Amino acid sequence: MSNVSQLFDTTRSVVAQILSPKVRNALKAIWMVLVTIFVVRYMVRNWDSIADTVQSFSAVVLLATVAVTIIGKVVISIHSQLITKVNGREFTFRESFWMYSASDLVKYIPGGLWNALARVRLYTGMGMSATASTKAFALEKYWMVLGALATGALALTPDGLEAVSLSTSTAMVVTTRIALLMLWVAATWLGGRLTGNLVSAMAVLRSMSEQVIMAVFFGLGVWIPLEAVDAGIGPVVAIGAFSMGRGLGYLAVFAPAGIGVREVVTLWALGGSTGSSKAMIVALAVNRVMTFIADVGSFGLSLAVKPRSNSTQ
Repeated sequence: MSNVSQLFDTTRSVVAQILSPKVRNALKAIWMVLVTIFVVRYMVRNWDSIADTVQSFSAVVLLATVAVTIIGKVVISIHSQLITKVNGREFTFRESFWMYSASDLVKYIPGGLWNALARVRLYTGMGMSATASTKAFALEKYWMVLGALATGALALTPDGLEAVSLSTSTAMVVTTRIALLMLWVAATWLGGRLTGNLVSAMAVLRSMSEQVIMAVFFGLGVWIPLEAVDAGIGPVVAIGAFSMGRGLGYLAVFAPAGIGVREVVTLWALGGSTGSSKAMIVALAVNRVMTFIADVGSFGLSLAVKPRSNSTQ
């Protein structure tokens, strides 16, 4: 038993060193340099085709991409209301939207956990305890990662079964999706228990429903530019692929806002498409730029509805 305990302590020490701020910041710097080199090199080598593809994006396409992305962020703000309620504090939509949008914008700052620190600071400033604030943010990220990966797996179930050489019959697809849903329910409930809070069945159902809604709107944010370049990808596949990219992007602590990771995973999940890979890369790049504009737009909207005074308990 002592050997097991010693192994656990050693493993925990190694993981702590790997995830230390210095190592994490160094990895972020290296990753951003690599991403920058790739983008510049790709643009130089494919400038003519990129210029031709960019002409496919009308103002309507760009505005629609920003609009659906902002709606997705509104849904996250509503979802954060549920999470803070689970942790003992109820906020209005105006308060949640302001706190989410303000803290979300700082995720682009390289180095450190600015997104987490900003949200916890805003929560405590609105009356939550530091412990409850930290638990709320941790539960939000857990449910967001879980929800993105789950919705992605559900949307891409037929493609996933085909990739591992399994039957794609209706019965197999339905059975697999039911199993995924059951795992999602259990993992969602377990997340609340890990924070030391009781999570009701209605809270689990609401969390999953909101995760699906935000996945749809965020996925449409990538499907719209893909459709503009005639990539031949249906909305369900686009939603699933982007959800997988978004989920793994959350986990990539070395990539600010999941940059690079989200796009690579999404492109990989779209591998079965007959569309031009170059056009899809440009479409994903447009989505990234429009996402940044949506982040700024959400922050601007949140300023307009920002509560003028702290809520009472």
